[in-house]
Amino acid sequence: MTATVFLDVPIAGDEYRLDCEEVRIIGNVAWAVREDERDTVVSMSNVTGVKGDTVEQRVEEIDSPGGLFTELLTELS
Repeated sequence: MTATVFLDVPIAGDEYRLDCEEVRIIGNVAWAVREDERDTVVSMSNVTGVKGDTVEQRVEEIDSPGGLFTELLTELS
């Protein structure tokens, strides 16, 4: 299964589209686990769309220097 992130402003020169194994949307960022084994984190303000075959949502506890907090995590693959 694959997911695709579409960008408003390209990264790395002319990349308007990121083909991924999966995409995790956490807060205001999209974390793209790319097919070439590079992870790319993109601000949601630069994302125009995300497409995937499956979508899962869950609330996850995230460790941070200020303590533990919960965040809605959306995964597309």
